[in-house]
Amino acid sequence: MINKSSLSGDTIPYMLQKRAADYPHDVAYSYPAADQHYTWLMVWEEVRLLAKSFIQLGVKKGDSIVIIMPGRAEMIISMFAAACVGAIIVPLNTYSKKQELEHYLKDSRPAAIVMGAQGQHVHYPTIMQEIIVDLHKDGVDQHWFPKHIFVLEEEGKANELFQPYSDLRLLGAAVDEQSFLTACDMNVSSDPLILLYTSGTLGLPKGVLRSTASFLLAVENAGKPKKSIAMLMKISDRFTRHFSVLNLLPLYHLGGFGTLFASLKTYNIRMVMLSHFNPINALSAVEKEKCKVLIGTPYMIQQMVLSPKREEYNLKSLLGVAFTSAAVNNTILQKIMKGLNLYFFMVSYGSSEAGAVANGTCFVNRRQNIILYLLYKLLRHLNLLNGLIQYKEFEKGSYSIGGRVDKVVEVKILNPETGETLPPHEHGEIAIRSHRVMRYTSETNDRASMTADGWYRSGDLGFLDERKHLTITGRLHRTIIRGGEKISPVEIENVLLRHKDVEDAFVIGIPDELYGEQVCACIVAKQGATLSDSVLKNDLAPYLSTFKLPRYYVFLPVFPLSPTGKISVAEIKSLVLNGIGELRRNA
Repeated sequence: MINKSSLSGDTIPYMLQKRAADYPHDVAYSYPAADQHYTWLMVWEEVRLLAKSFIQLGVKKGDSIVIIMPGRAEMIISMFAAACVGAIIVPLNTYSKKQELEHYLKDSRPAAIVMGAQGQHVHYPTIMQEIIVDLHKDGVDQHWFPKHIFVLEEEGKANELFQPYSDLRLLGAAVDEQSFLTACDMNVSSDPLILLYTSGTLGLPKGVLRSTASFLLAVENAGKPKKSIAMLMKISDRFTRHFSVLNLLPLYHLGGFGTLFASLKTYNIRMVMLSHFNPINALSAVEKEKCKVLIGTPYMIQQMVLSPKREEYNLKSLLGVAFTSAAVNNTILQKIMKGLNLYFFMVSYGSSEAGAVANGTCFVNRRQNIILYLLYKLLRHLNLLNGLIQYKEFEKGSYSIGGRVDKVVEVKILNPETGETLPPHEHGEIAIRSHRVMRYTSETNDRASMTADGWYRSGDLGFLDERKHLTITGRLHRTIIRGGEKISPVEIENVLLRHKDVEDAFVIGIPDELYGEQVCACIVAKQGATLSDSVLKNDLAPYLSTFKLPRYYVFLPVFPLSPTGKISVAEIKSLVLNGIGELRRNA
């Protein structure tokens, strides 16, 4: 084990080595489906071995390493090993198809790929072979395609194109400890750490290159913490080391990777993860691993709560929920609170581009837990949590509360058309400036999201109050323009969700030759309810202006989710435009 004092603080090798030294036998990461339970010492030893293998391959600081596989401990090991040698981690969406994968590889130009054999209904070795065949057939430039590809789970099936993951591990034996230490010593927190790709709702996914420093509380706090802070962190570790947290988010997503970083840097906590999200598997993991906290999108957790098999699982260990990566409205919150007996829940706001922006904690009034409250006060003192929000604030609002803005983050609300800064409580586009904001690796001027003075225009709509509490009201690109009138889908959704027979609602605009766009309401009816477009039209009429009333209704059994746990806008639009579901034109 190397001396952590020789490493730069707030880098992956420093933090990993410190965890392994302080808590060698505490379980850090668990994948119950694969029966993998890795202690900090096991993680550190595997990371050192794989990092030496990357050195043997010739991977150097600034190179990128693509990692694509369903959730497994080997994915975490590969990510941390890449970071130790100064390489950029490029975790890819496991639902990626051939065209998307080729785009990612051309954009990131990796030195090596570490992949699982099976993605989500995808066999990646086959896709890689197809890409290689196409390159040879077309005779195009191939210098962006990596020389080294290693495949997990297909031992004994290697060919001239791919090598088994076990061979990659063996390469490290030829590299001495000093070479590894030298590579680790070259790490600083301002270095690029991870390349995350956005969901690509407006076209091909764009890459956001994030540094280690962008995950820290503040740039000026980089390095080894002061004695008082270090003592507080040790005290919090004594509490949190007994917690198991189920992270539902994939590691190629900012929220998913952020949980890894939090357990590494902020608090020693056992992180339980799934190979991929499935509500039944998630319910089973909570029960089996006795998880105390759930981290996921509101839609993921709603699917767990509303599952027909929910009552088959004992969730008494669960104390709280941390909502992330998508806004939670009062309707979804009420369903979750009814289905789970919680002490607290947390809300947050952020993005791949902006990093963490705001958060808030709500203790449910009907239950008190002094230990949890003391832990909250401790984490609040460490500036890890931004403040309390009363439950009544969620009940009275129809929009989604994002929490209180972080101390190290600036937020202002802009008029989307003029760019003018708006006063408190005025709705507009959310703009963010901080050390956590990262630019796209490539961005055309006509879609520039960064201003000259460093403000990131998020495309999210919302408002601030005098307390710096941020409320999210929608997305700029989701605004429907019908005959020149601007219509908020969220406003219509909120009215629909109050209907006694509506379980869920999502409103989109669809092309129309006369008006430009028409309003289309996608509906999931409550079990046993009989709904029709005429009934909904009549029931909505008293609450919405005529031009806001949906022209079309689509009835679906469930809303499709994206791999990151959000409602898939692209898939819903495809269902509507291709006539799948029950599309009814208003009379």
